[in-house]
Amino acid sequence: IFIREAIKINPASEIAHANLGSLLRDSGKIKEAEISTRKAIEINPDLANAHYNLGIILNDLGKPYEAEISTKKAIDLQPDFAKAHSYMGTILSSLGKLQEAESSFRKAIEINSVFANAYSNLGGILIDIGRLNEAEKYLLKAINLKPKNDNFKNNLINLLTIYKPNDIHSNPLYIINEEFNSINIHFTKKNIISDMEAITIYENGLQIYKKYNLDLESNLTQIYKRNNFNLNCKRHKLIFNQHKVIPEFCFGCYKVQVELDSVIELIKLFLVFNTLELNRNNTRKCLIELRKNIPGFYKGLIYCLGLDEAQEISDLINIKIKNNIRINLISKVKRGCSEYPLEYPQYKEIRKSGDQPMNYNENWRIIEKEVDKESKDWGKSNTSIDGFNLNNFLIMRNWLAYAQKIGDKSVHDITNEKLKGPEIFNYLNRRIDTYQKL
Repeated sequence: IFIREAIKINPASEIAHANLGSLLRDSGKIKEAEISTRKAIEINPDLANAHYNLGIILNDLGKPYEAEISTKKAIDLQPDFAKAHSYMGTILSSLGKLQEAESSFRKAIEINSVFANAYSNLGGILIDIGRLNEAEKYLLKAINLKPKNDNFKNNLINLLTIYKPNDIHSNPLYIINEEFNSINIHFTKKNIISDMEAITIYENGLQIYKKYNLDLESNLTQIYKRNNFNLNCKRHKLIFNQHKVIPEFCFGCYKVQVELDSVIELIKLFLVFNTLELNRNNTRKCLIELRKNIPGFYKGLIYCLGLDEAQEISDLINIKIKNNIRINLISKVKRGCSEYPLEYPQYKEIRKSGDQPMNYNENWRIIEKEVDKESKDWGKSNTSIDGFNLNNFLIMRNWLAYAQKIGDKSVHDITNEKLKGPEIFNYLNRRIDTYQKL
């Protein structure tokens, strides 16, 4: 209100318009924020901070190429703008320019040697590149600069899912993670996993969590078990989001999907996925569904290259889940990302033999070549370390918070805690009881 009053008094105040843009972005009013920020730039084209803020806004709006231009303008106007260099690294990473992103983060640190966020971001890029030892060093540096920052701690915790540090005593989180690793997540493979077996996994984790007086929370909601093959999903999503075309690779990408009825069943599937042996050690994940236009609540996905492999794994997992979770539970073979059929409904239709109802449009190849014309690096996929870990537990707590939010009564058998979960849960409009009635 005060800023708008200031603009009424002085409509030519670029600072007031820029401040209003920042405030609107923080309030989630992204398009209004763009209008105000552009007005500030119209009044004063040399306002570096406004160009920087516009870059953030444009990236939020799914316009990374425009965001790159705006952020570069901020840097041209103010070469020692450390935040702009760091954010440029974030944008470049999303565009598959990892080496350039690394340089941007290093430039931010060169300008500001105590810029904790830049150290953490640099650590993240080095993970994508596959230089895990270096990544550890910069993630620890970020935590040392800001010991109370949970995001920095979570970045290090996430690293521990794929990396074993040389010195376990160099950070308390390493010792805590080792205790989580000691939790037994094996079960009798020929029998139904009891509710108590699933609940005990969480209870054992909670004991360690309370033992160290942890108050850590994570924004992650998916537990991965990865192999070393990168599906390059960042590339494919970029092409789809920018051009509304489905990349050629995605016409050969299939997934085996298991949909569960309760959070207890999701924990059971997590246990099954951890012991599931596949020829290619296919990447798999357990998740809660948060996307607005996608139905369902609790899911497990196994990613496959080709329909034959997907059908083979579906047959295998059907035996496992019937033996271990529920007799009438069955998987489905699906194609690519769930967002694609929202634009192209025929894409989701699958024939078990012969040509599929929808195939790759050759006219799209020009668009893909244009995106790939510069040298791109979409990073490496690092194989997950077997077993339970602190990252898994924090995500599991988010599953329980989600269960409470959607009215899944099975959560009461696991915990009486009142869990908040990530901020995105505040905007959920899902109720499991309504879905079950339908």
